[in-house]
Amino acid sequence: MNQRGLRSELGGVLVLLILALSACRGGTASNESGTSPSPATGALAKQIKALEASGQLPKLDRSVDIRGPDNDNNGIRDDIDTWIAAQPISDEQKKAARQAARVRQAELLVDLTNKVELDRLGDLSMASVKCLRLSFMPDYQRGYDLSSTIVAITANTKQRAKQYLAYNRAISGSSGRLPEGNTCEP
Repeated sequence: MNQRGLRSELGGVLVLLILALSACRGGTASNESGTSPSPATGALAKQIKALEASGQLPKLDRSVDIRGPDNDNNGIRDDIDTWIAAQPISDEQKKAARQAARVRQAELLVDLTNKVELDRLGDLSMASVKCLRLSFMPDYQRGYDLSSTIVAITANTKQRAKQYLAYNRAISGSSGRLPEGNTCEP
């Protein structure tokens, strides 16, 4: 899969994420226009909370801080690190998922005016996707699916989703290719 195809797939995930985020406001909080959310939105927020409580959805940090908590300073938000650790996948696959999560987090925090850093992150992104894909061989689609999920849970708030969209605008028009060889971090 080339970088353009991957970004197209991730764009679809992001659209779904943004729709879900707008529904997650729940309760009696008002939205940006100052109106209360619809009853359907409140019901959806309750369903999401119930799914989180049951473990079917990860419990994610929803603070307004784009970085979020990373108490061990490993470059992965703590909630995402915990979610990866709980996945029923091999240690190799978890290591690949953490590599992908570090890149997704860095994409939210990068200086969008620094072309050198944007290019470096593009290379790291492609390396992480390939590593994740290879860790699931021969069922590489599971690796792609996990990569998409990591994008979605990393950009899980309005602020993070906006930053992820800004990152994608900043790299729009760039190109790259899937790197050769083993791209997994040691």
